[in-house]
Amino acid sequence: MIKQATVEDISNSRITKRHGRIVVTTRYYPRFLKRKLVDDYEGVLAPTKDLLAEFKVREDEMGGDHDGAFADVEYESKFALSESGMAKLREYVTLSETQDVYFVCHCRLGQRCHRELLLLIAQKMGAQVWRVFLDYPVFLARCP
Repeated sequence: MIKQATVEDISNSRITKRHGRIVVTTRYYPRFLKRKLVDDYEGVLAPTKDLLAEFKVREDEMGGDHDGAFADVEYESKFALSESGMAKLREYVTLSETQDVYFVCHCRLGQRCHRELLLLIAQKMGAQVWRVFLDYPVFLARCP
């Protein structure tokens, strides 16, 4: 099964390698996350540098309104994986048949996040996924 976790979950040992394969899916590796706590870092599963920068600027302008910034920058319309990202996601879908895989990002569970978009693509590829907290109708309408 493919699940989601936060950087904080990993840092605080709420999720460990004993729970499954831990895959960091951020554009930049989290500064304070010890590499020994994770199995893989996959920047190809993250938003593009441009989309991330646009989102961060808007989030700052909105006083930290994460979900508002997600909507304002039309994240669902802009997020896409490259061919190498899709290939890597397929690898994790296959791996998830035999062990749990955790996609990790900075965003809190229940916030709008590319991590949930990854789960939706993986689900379309046939993976069982753990809870997706929010609806993403724009993304689902164009999801590969």
